[in-house]
Amino acid sequence: MNNIIVKQSQLVTATFDGTPTVNRRYKFDDIPNLSRNNIILYGIEAYSAAQLVKAADGSDVIAAADTLGVTVTLKDNQNNEFVYQMPYFNLIRSNNGGFVILLEPKIINLTDCYVQINSALGLADGDKAVFNFYYDFV
Repeated sequence: MNNIIVKQSQLVTATFDGTPTVNRRYKFDDIPNLSRNNIILYGIEAYSAAQLVKAADGSDVIAAADTLGVTVTLKDNQNNEFVYQMPYFNLIRSNNGGFVILLEPKIINLTDCYVQINSALGLADGDKAVFNFYYDFV
């Protein structure tokens, strides 16, 4: 397992609102202190309900089987996609040898980042894709 020095971390979510639809993009939920282009993202991991049953607001976290049908895209503050359609499944530490996915540090625009459904499987209205972002302030 890799070790990282955690400067800051926070759970970040994207909510599947309405009927989960294949190829629809679901933006990350707004978190004011992270949504102002003022963080440098250097690591990310994701969770399924096998690791985290409920999100901080009490919503259901997507089931482990549903992680196979979801991808994530991250954009920097210049609106460039520096991570494009990475499988959600691969971001879960128990699926990848215990690793936090380390990124080249970039200033991100959280509200332009999104998850996309490639196969709806058992997703339901209100389910959340949950990530832990490892970051530092600009």
